[in-house]
Amino acid sequence: MPLWDKNSRSRQSGRKGSDRPLPAGRYRSSGRRLCRDAMLAGVALLLSYLEALLPLNAWIPLPGFRLGWANLAVMLTFFLVGRVDAAAVSALRVLAVNLLFGGATTLWFSVCGAILSYAALWLGERLLHRFCSMIGWGILSAVGHNIGQLMAATLLFGTGAVWHYLPFLLVASVVFGGAGGWILNGCLRRLTHGGRGGATDES
Repeated sequence: MPLWDKNSRSRQSGRKGSDRPLPAGRYRSSGRRLCRDAMLAGVALLLSYLEALLPLNAWIPLPGFRLGWANLAVMLTFFLVGRVDAAAVSALRVLAVNLLFGGATTLWFSVCGAILSYAALWLGERLLHRFCSMIGWGILSAVGHNIGQLMAATLLFGTGAVWHYLPFLLVASVVFGGAGGWILNGCLRRLTHGGRGGATDES
């Protein structure tokens, strides 16, 4: 099962015999959650910017190809914090990146890629959680992103010719998505166990 830090979600108990938290505790918890999600969205935005500086098209001439650095922040949020927070971080990143560096067309591609990438994580976590490692999650997320990009291109340009790139994008998803999952596994291991144990609970 995916493991996130249960202590990261601050819960304030109310008076003895009451299930309702104190209002101040609720507000503090909401404030911490908002700050944490904003920080993670900032990390994702920074990774997106750094990735945009690389001449990827010159190295790997595949339309829509990305290294997936920004998605590492979304996956980290998904497994360490929660699903809703991961969706919020992904949405904030897409909006911020396109407001700063993109336009209507890039927004369409980003939204489709982000939705399919998140859907792959969500479905995989519910259906394959006992069989999939963090490397597998990285591959699934990368595959979802690339399929979302191809769907966006098909709807935008009205042609299915772009699907000829799918086999090459799947190979890239395995290589770079798997590498990202391997990196994330090391990060989660240190964040959740202080360098001891794995990033997932196999019980």
